[in-house]
Amino acid sequence: MTTTGHGAILGVGHCLGAIIRDNTDPVFDYIRAHPGSNSDIFAGLTLRRVLGPDQSVTSIMLSAAQDALRSASVSPQEIDILLGAGSVGEFSAPNALAAVHHALGLSPSCRALALNTEYSTFLDGMKIANDFIATGTISRALIVCGMNWTQHVDYKESVCVAASDAAGAAVVGRSADTSLFRLTDWEHETDTSWYSALHQGPRPSSNIALPLPDTFTTSLMKIDGDRGRDAVLQFGVPAPPRVVARLLARNGVAASDITVIAHQVAEMIADKWKAAIAPAVYVTTHEELADMVSASVPVNLSLFLNQISTRYLVLLGVGMEMHTVAMLYERTLIPTL
Repeated sequence: MTTTGHGAILGVGHCLGAIIRDNTDPVFDYIRAHPGSNSDIFAGLTLRRVLGPDQSVTSIMLSAAQDALRSASVSPQEIDILLGAGSVGEFSAPNALAAVHHALGLSPSCRALALNTEYSTFLDGMKIANDFIATGTISRALIVCGMNWTQHVDYKESVCVAASDAAGAAVVGRSADTSLFRLTDWEHETDTSWYSALHQGPRPSSNIALPLPDTFTTSLMKIDGDRGRDAVLQFGVPAPPRVVARLLARNGVAASDITVIAHQVAEMIADKWKAAIAPAVYVTTHEELADMVSASVPVNLSLFLNQISTRYLVLLGVGMEMHTVAMLYERTLIPTL
């Protein structure tokens, strides 16, 4: 499906957890002594970020959003819709995005619309924003995603080594400046037969002093044994590159002309995606920032947007059901003297 929208990326921002946690941290003592069956999926991670004592998922989202607004030279009152999500917030509903709306001082006419499409939340928000702009429904959107999954993993399971806390944001709006990246097309693929293979949710609690039949843990990330591993290896590894290939072929764009900013897990998946897509530049911070879940793409976009030298940019994400989304952005390159 080709879009005809003219929404450009006007500004970007991010905020990282204040604490840097390396592989020697005592929190990983158990998993180092008892590596999980999926430990190879998360190999190659060295550092990750953890919320500081004065941070919350809401506060880092607020900081990232303010950073993006400054970058775009846009005031909160000029935002028509707020998209994205905070995960995991203090409530199942409403989403922490509502608290960000209030803290930013956004207009009462600005809708806060939370998206429950974990891992690809930012990309989905960017697509919705572009479509609203294309139809004339809005002029500017703010997309922000924040993660605090270091507090929502089981430190006896291998996925715990990947979690990293961060938030990323972008402002999208109409602009006559063709040197700004604007959405050209998108492509996606969904296989819901993998539903529940990867999930986030409470579990029956067995480690309490007086077990009760209806006592549950906090929400925890879970890769469901061999089935979860199969979901990653049979869909999560091959599907994203083939979606990018379809997207590029339809638009007559060579892989050698694109920069890719993708969801990041760890070395094995990044290496396979990079080899299969073969872009001019493949951006990754997995060694330094690990898996920021839905914030991975916007954080790296914020960190590297001003360093991109290619005409085309592909943002690439995956999701738990499973699904994968690729978005093609284009700009006019300004000749260098």
